[in-house]
Amino acid sequence: MLAATKILQRLPFFNRMFGVDAEDGLQEINSWPALMIASSFIWLAVAGLLGVAMPLIQRFDLGSELFYMALTAHGAALAFPFSFQLMAGISLHRAGGCVGKPITGVLPALIFICMNLGAALLTVAILLGFSVSLVVMYPLPVVGVANGQWSFNTLVLGFTGIALVLTMMIYLYPVQLLKMMFFGKKREDLILSERTLDDPGMLGMVIAALVLIVMGTPLMIIASYVLVALYGIIPLDVVAWATKPVVFQFAFFTFAHNLMEAMALMVISGIYATLPLYLADGTRELYSKRLANAALWILLITSFSSFFHHFITLLPNLPASLAYHGNIMSWGTGIGAALSIFTILATIWKHGLRKEPGIMIALMGFVIYVMDGASALVTSNVAWSFQLHGTMWQSGHTMTVLIAMSMMWIGVLYHHYPVLTGRTLSAKQGNWFMVLFTAGALGAGLVMLAGGAAGMPRRFADWAQGGWAVYGDLILVTGLLMAVGLIILAANFMKSRKLDEVPGSASAPEAAE
Repeated sequence: MLAATKILQRLPFFNRMFGVDAEDGLQEINSWPALMIASSFIWLAVAGLLGVAMPLIQRFDLGSELFYMALTAHGAALAFPFSFQLMAGISLHRAGGCVGKPITGVLPALIFICMNLGAALLTVAILLGFSVSLVVMYPLPVVGVANGQWSFNTLVLGFTGIALVLTMMIYLYPVQLLKMMFFGKKREDLILSERTLDDPGMLGMVIAALVLIVMGTPLMIIASYVLVALYGIIPLDVVAWATKPVVFQFAFFTFAHNLMEAMALMVISGIYATLPLYLADGTRELYSKRLANAALWILLITSFSSFFHHFITLLPNLPASLAYHGNIMSWGTGIGAALSIFTILATIWKHGLRKEPGIMIALMGFVIYVMDGASALVTSNVAWSFQLHGTMWQSGHTMTVLIAMSMMWIGVLYHHYPVLTGRTLSAKQGNWFMVLFTAGALGAGLVMLAGGAAGMPRRFADWAQGGWAVYGDLILVTGLLMAVGLIILAANFMKSRKLDEVPGSASAPEAAE
């Protein structure tokens, strides 16, 4: 029995939701992905509780320190150990079943350990007062130490956690994925649905993995120098070049923005791979592979430098011409997105669609992703960026893209679930989750965008002061809708039935096909 299977069996509550079958012969592609997915949902529970807590803290005036702590922890848990880890688990499982390679050994274990240990260390630092946003504007973490907001040891702890998380995202996970795609011996007993790089669903995964490595390496070089200096191994004076705000911020935004683009490439590839399996006429082909691949390449090329549209955070070090270049490239990503929209809609129009929960959840996530893309194009504009970048509009954009991608992955998870666990889910509960979560996510995103357009600042602990409490109340209502949807989803996982207990159900390998 694999170590990941043993760990899953010891997880209360979640062992029933995501426990794998140790006797089906698929442990080597199921266990580590299932453990990553289970862990991601644990972090989602944490992020969800904190998300609901924030408006309540404001409404009951429980203090700014508690609000900033909840805000920081909510963003960190939602973005990395939940959203990214969910993507990692499902994409590795999909790759394993498509190329017939096991997900075993030291590398998957390090992926799991670095993400969850790193996130845990960062969470402890946040509880000790390390309240920085996802946009780690250097040198603000050091300024917090100078102002007595958190201790130097807390800073080191927080940066250590971030370093572990970055190591997993930039190197360990992409290397594991590329290793499976291009190296190692293919095993026929692990092939569930064989695919090659000719398939857009596979091409997108490879491109995304390369983006993470290439665009993340500059940040890892700089962050490593800073961390080593913080530990006192080398003098801080030696790394003065790395601690300059312009150096750190350019490296950070180069990666952070391309991280979102890589996750988008990965999840669109997941849609491309899953949609054909639910076509009504059984064709199992996209409307056009060429258009799908073209969309991926356009998104790749334009996303490299579109981060310059965040120029307001990089002034006065960013030439104005690069800000306009970022605006143009952002609209270029819209072309890639438009081709994806056309390919998906044309495929459904031509072949019809079996409206099962998994694919409908994924498509509703794609709808939210399109809405988020529209909001991003607005703030990529130089003039609008001055007005909206520091408001709840930008928070709405960030939150919506994470929720959209996570929802698409949950839809893909619905398809993978019988193979991962040997159990099947309720269609009725799946549809209820889709309706409630979609309504809540769309509502929360639109409320945040509206609040930002009205001037509501982000990371602001007194909404009532500016007359913005109504937006906070609406965020709470829409957040509760999402919470109810997630509770139904959890109940669905808990009440899942073994495939051999459901009349007419396929075996796990057959379900994967």
